[in-house]
This record gives sequence, structure tokens and C-alpha cells, in this order.
Amino acid sequence: MKIKVKVKTLIMIVCVFAAIFIWGIPASILGIADYLDRKNSDKAVLFYEKYASYPTTSSVEGWYVYADKLVEGFDKYTIFLDGWGGANHELGDMEKAKELFSRIVHSTSYKKSEEHYVADSYKKLMDIAISTGDSNMLHEWISFGQNHEDKNIKYISDIYNGFLMHVNGNNNGAEKIISQYEDTEYADVKLDILKMETALFNENYDEAVLISEKIATIDRKTRDEIVFGSSRYYDRNYWLDKFSKSMKGSNAVKGTVTYMGQPMPFVEIYVQEAGGLRGGGDNYIGITNENGEFKTIGLKNGIYSIGMGLNTSLLEDKVISRSGYEYVTVDGSDKEMNFAFNSTINVSSPKPGEKISGNEFTVSWGKVDGADHYTVQVVVFSSPYKKGGSSMTTPISDKNGNGEFKENYAVFDVDKLKERSTGISYEGEEMILGYEGVLGNFLHGIEYPITVNACDENGKVITGSLPMRTYYDKIPSITIEGSITDGEKMIIDKKYPEAIEYYENILSEEPDNIDALVYLIKIHGIGWKKGERNIERAVELGKKYADLTGDTQLIFRVLDTMDRDEIKENKDLIYSVIKNSDENLGTKGYRLLSRCYIAYENWEKARDALLKIDDYVPDDLFYLNLYFGYYKDAAENLKKLYTSELTTDKITESVLALEEVPPDDSDKEVFNSFLLKLVKGVEHNDGKQLYNQTTNQIENINIKGILYGIYLERNWESRY
Repeated sequence: MKIKVKVKTLIMIVCVFAAIFIWGIPASILGIADYLDRKNSDKAVLFYEKYASYPTTSSVEGWYVYADKLVEGFDKYTIFLDGWGGANHELGDMEKAKELFSRIVHSTSYKKSEEHYVADSYKKLMDIAISTGDSNMLHEWISFGQNHEDKNIKYISDIYNGFLMHVNGNNNGAEKIISQYEDTEYADVKLDILKMETALFNENYDEAVLISEKIATIDRKTRDEIVFGSSRYYDRNYWLDKFSKSMKGSNAVKGTVTYMGQPMPFVEIYVQEAGGLRGGGDNYIGITNENGEFKTIGLKNGIYSIGMGLNTSLLEDKVISRSGYEYVTVDGSDKEMNFAFNSTINVSSPKPGEKISGNEFTVSWGKVDGADHYTVQVVVFSSPYKKGGSSMTTPISDKNGNGEFKENYAVFDVDKLKERSTGISYEGEEMILGYEGVLGNFLHGIEYPITVNACDENGKVITGSLPMRTYYDKIPSITIEGSITDGEKMIIDKKYPEAIEYYENILSEEPDNIDALVYLIKIHGIGWKKGERNIERAVELGKKYADLTGDTQLIFRVLDTMDRDEIKENKDLIYSVIKNSDENLGTKGYRLLSRCYIAYENWEKARDALLKIDDYVPDDLFYLNLYFGYYKDAAENLKKLYTSELTTDKITESVLALEEVPPDDSDKEVFNSFLLKLVKGVEHNDGKQLYNQTTNQIENINIKGILYGIYLERNWESRY
């Protein structure tokens, strides 16, 4: 049977399909992209790319939409002494966007309605140059626009030239450009931002506030999309109010930001008061010039954490040196603070995704100039099979128990690593112990990323193998071939009563089964649930394990999880374990012994035990050295404490000053009472009151300085 179709109907069908092809499909692709973008999906950019490459999409519009999403926002990755994180940009995305924007700027075929894409792309190219610290690129594009026939392009070129002058300290040059355009048709929010930043860094705060208030009248959506200079627009008005109340002063911090000794231009500089964010940290107070140099606006006397903001694409091959990167004390004069990035360490073994079948594996790496020693770390995930959830990077010791390596390799024993608790946490309303505290590291069939750090003689990191921005599937890792046991699965699933029965049954048949001993020692000694410790059984099994392996550290680590009252209550059991070790106590044993003496307030013996810990400096040793008046020893302790408010030169000077001029008896008595409270343990929410009570009774200015350092170190300003 023949089907007759009218020509008119056929034409209509063709037109419908043509309309779908020309407009419907690209509109759908763009709609999906926008939807995914609103959901913050990483897949959004793939649909923007499809939209840009669709045959009927205008090249100029498609390129711009796609490129704009690749670099969206130019938000900064912020780096402070006590943490870092933030926006995510990939170097490949920045390069691709640069190529697309450049195509648009050089394009000669576009509609009148698409002219704005050319100017916007030109501006974005200079934003990319600033964001990636490419001063040569910025100069090239500024020169490109200086003699351009399009006056709007010329204006953009001049404004960015003004930004460059401002960054390089030539505020007179920047102000000339501002005056050139101030009352013209070209004057827009970019000009206002340049005026505001110039006023701010001239410390003309009132003018900066007025300009910020003017910018704030722009509708929020438009304001949130503003990018000029180094990053998104900042609300200087709100920030300056906080800054003026808490940090404004007359002393600057100045220094450099470098990578392998070379300057890093256009890096934003931030400030926080030590001890937490109070009045700063969310606006930049300095920016590096083309020589990588910066100088902040004036700060009042105090202790500060100075931070940086830069694009994440710059961090794919860099590690910030923690050596020398400390809190800075501003005290009546300008201070210097330098930041140094280094290239990452090349780890030659293992490779990403490497599988091992034996019980040992080797980590080897390239040597780093100036390194005193190296450490190796493993990354452990709370959702181990998905390599997701929260993660923790923890150091591991080699098969001989060493955690610091002079050579550029180390050999590790899987069984010994499994003995260690990765971290102790209790979860849910019933406060059930997390599996990491029992199973430790390197379970069969689970992938573990491996990292290496190079450290100076004080243990501070010079560089490492893990860049500040990376994906774990790109770094070295190992997977122990095999699968977990039924008992290990019970522990991962937090079915501890069943796990206890499972491993006790194994021990009844195999009394020397190492896995069963290790897991039961931890389950009983740490407590599978808050308040569910069985110390007697843990000690019994711990002694058996030590007799079999010669390793006393496992039971010491477990017993060290007890609080002060539990230690007093179980002192006889603890001493029996110590006696059983034949004085081969090691770090954990001496730490536990010191806690026993502290529980019974035998301060001299507690200090003696702490002195025998040779791989780190405990806080309690610092406090007890101050208590006994061993001020030189306390000052030496500060050099090896983890970077903190206590490690500033000012605190060290205060400690040494007590050696020169000892405090009077009244101040010493109050100070000693405070120090012993610290050693015995102070609840966080009681700290601020204790600090205030103590400092109000002290006259000695040096003790007051030390007290303030401890107050900041303990973060007693914040309440949990």
C-alpha cells in the first residue's frame, strides 16, 4: 500500500527537524549544562564543550561560554599556616580557556550583537595572566590593546595597566589613569575597583569605604560576577570595619613569594590574628609585584598568621616549605615574612596503583638539597573501598621502627604497620569506635596512597611528594593483594561483639595468632564503645604479644588512650606491663610512664620520663621545664615543637628573659600553678577563664607573653 505525503506536509516536517537541529538541540545541551552548573556538577563543563562544538552554535558565543566556565570566578586557593583549601582550577583548563579567548579576540567573523564577547574575552585574557602569575602575558595583552582601534579595548588595556602600576607600587601612574577616565563614558565598576584598591593601599581607608559603598549599590548578581585584577570583587566596606576595630595599625609585614627561588607575581596576601579568624583573612592586604615582593597595609602590634591566595592551577607541582613559615610578631616595627614554594619530590617506587603480594614493600624517592631527613606517610580514608569520605595522612615507621630516614628509601613491614592505630574516633549516638583505631593501615584489597616529605633538622617540611593540589589516583599507592577476613569486615561494619567472639574463637584454637592478638588488644584496651574497656584482658593479651614478638609498643599505645583517672585506677596493671618490658620502653612507654607520674603528681619523675622521648618534644616537657625554672631547656624545646603561636621569636625571647631575670616568688607561684593545671589537663571551654584569672595575677611582662602564646596555641578564644 502506498502512503501519500503532501509536499506541504513534507516541507513542514523538514522544517521542524531543521529547527530542532539548528535551535532545539543546542538549546537543550546548553540547558543541561546550566542545570548541572547550578548543581555544582563537574560534568557541566562537558556539556558546555558540546554546546561550543555543535555545528549550528555561533563560534564566538560558543567559545566564550565554554571558556568562561573553564575559568569561572577566579576564586583563590587560600594558604594559611594552620590550613589551606578553596577553589579548584586545573592548569589544562586555564590553557584551553586562554586559547579560546585568544581566538575570539583575533576573530574577524562575528555579528554586531557579539561584539561584547571580544571585549570580554580580551579582559578575561588579562585576568588569566594575573591569576596564573604570568606577568609577560599581561604585558603582551596590555600592549595589544594600547593602540587598538576599538576604544573600549583601549580602555580595558589602560585599566589593567593601572592595576599593574598599582601592584608595582606606582600609585601615581595608576591615579593618572583613573583621572583620565573618571568622568568619561567608559568609567565603570573596574575603574571604581582600581580607585578603591589604590586608596586602600595608600591607607586612605575612608575613601576606600566610600567607593566600596558605591559599588555595593550594584545589584547582587552583577556584583558577584565582577572579576578584576587578582580575583573576585571584595566587599571592602564590611571587611574594613572589622579590620579597623581589631588589626589596623602602623607596622607592615613585607617579604617575598617564590618558587624555586623565582618570583611569583600577583599572589594575594592575607592576615589573621593568631588563634583564629578575628577581623581578617577574607580580604587581601597585600599583593606581590612582578618581583614577587609584597608589603601589607599597616597592622597593630600582635601575633599574626600571614597567608596567601593564588590560583590552584599553579599548585599542581608545588609544595610550600613549612620550614621558616611561622607566625609573625608585629611589635613596633615592620617585619619580614617570606614564603617559598618548592617542586615536589619524585617518588620512584611505588607507582600509582601498584599491587604487592608479599609482606614488605619499599618506598624510594629523589634526594632533596638541604634535607636533614625524610618521612613517609600513608593516606587512610574513612570509606576505604570507595577511597572517599574523610581522609587522614599519618606517618609510618619502617620494619625496624624508624620514622625518620637519612637515605632516600625505606622498607616497610605490613604486619607491623597493621599494629598501629591510625586514629581513634567514636561515631553515632552510641559512640562506637571507628574501624581505623583497630585495623590500622594496609588491609588486604584496599588502596593506600603513599607520600614522602623532606624535613629540616627541626622536623619542619621543606617539600614533599604530594602537591598542594592533586588527585589521589595520580600519586604513588599500594594495594596488598588478597581480601579482608570475616572478622575484619565485622570491625569495618562496627559489629564489635561479633568480632570479639570471632577472634576469641581463633585464639582458643591458635593461641599465637598475631592478627587475633592485635585486634583484641585494641578492641579491649581502647574500648569498642565509650565506657566498654576491658583493661585486664588487653594487658593479658598485650604481654603475650610482647613475649611472642618482642614488641612492647602496641600495649603502650593502647594504654596511653586512657584518661588520667583511668591511669590512676589501673596503675598496678600499667606498672606490670612496664616491668614486663625489661625497661625497653621506647617512645610510647616513656610517654605512658610520664602520665603515670603526672597522675600521682610526681613532677620530677614525669619530667625524667619525658626527657627519654627522643623523636619529638612533648608539650608537657616544655611546661615542666618552665615549672622547674629550666628556661634554656624550655627555649630549646620551642625549636622542635610543631609550628604554632609558641614558636615565634617573641615567645622564645620571653622564655630566655626569665633566665636572665627570674620572676619574683609571687609571679612564679601563680605561673607554676597554671603550668601544672596544663600538665594535668584543662578542658577547652575552661581555658579562657583560667588564662584570664592567671594573667590578672601576674606582673612579669615575660610571663604574660608566654601565657598569651599558650592562650593562642590552645585556641581558648573559641568555644566548642
